[in-house]
Amino acid sequence: MYKAFSTLLLSFALSTLAFSQAKNDVVYLPEGPKEVTVTEVAENFVKYTFPNESAVYSVSKHLISKIKFASGREEVFESPFQVVNGIEDVEKIYLTYNLEEVAGLTNKGDLYSKATGVTTLSSMNKVKNRSLDKMKFEAAMIGANVVLIGNSSSRGNYYGNENTPSQTTQTVFFGQAYTSSPKKAEQFKGLEAGMKVHHFQTHSLNRNDFGPTMESTSKYDADRKLLILTLSEVTEENGAVYAKVPGIKTKTDRLEVISLENGKLTLMEKHKNTVYNYILLTEESDLI
Repeated sequence: MYKAFSTLLLSFALSTLAFSQAKNDVVYLPEGPKEVTVTEVAENFVKYTFPNESAVYSVSKHLISKIKFASGREEVFESPFQVVNGIEDVEKIYLTYNLEEVAGLTNKGDLYSKATGVTTLSSMNKVKNRSLDKMKFEAAMIGANVVLIGNSSSRGNYYGNENTPSQTTQTVFFGQAYTSSPKKAEQFKGLEAGMKVHHFQTHSLNRNDFGPTMESTSKYDADRKLLILTLSEVTEENGAVYAKVPGIKTKTDRLEVISLENGKLTLMEKHKNTVYNYILLTEESDLI
């Protein structure tokens, strides 16, 4: 009798546990699945609460790969966000004017871009596109893959006279850079103090320039071999990874890691109105 009662009690406990677990939805985010209660699925965002809590959270739908509802139904999402490792991936930058699309993303800072026509015959549309391209380049260089366009202003060509000088068309954009994938040191295999690298190129973009410039920085030792440098420190802080590389002339003490793939390490720093990317080759590169 006691054994039967114990079995019945255990079955009831298990069924209660299963029911309590089944009542939660599961949202699949880049950092892993979360058990939540989804309260709203809108065009650009999803709202949810955590079990036994009343606070409502909002996240861009583009960050979610799948929702598994408590009912058993699944909804799969395709994100327009792509991996951006530097200026070579500038066309992968996602532009949006909708604040809801960046909910839950990590802010990488302010963006500003201005483009001016060379002559009064310059196309207003081409100048606007050039200004957007500059903003996308800056975003790619600082480790962002999403740009939220904020305010903008434009003027057309003005043909002056003997009293008023002519003015060429101009477009100015203000925005915010975001990343959908904050960096962690564990993502960068082999990135540690003592790593051997060669400073191959420096890319720079001043907000007054037409676009980014690329400078070859390869140096050689007395035996005409590529000069090898050594990372002295790697740290992680607030969703970003930093490295120190003695031997590179920089504006700041440490550089932010943007990417490490196929033997190429990209580091970044910002100084006043200029952003710099330092392109370093590792021992995995075919060029060393």
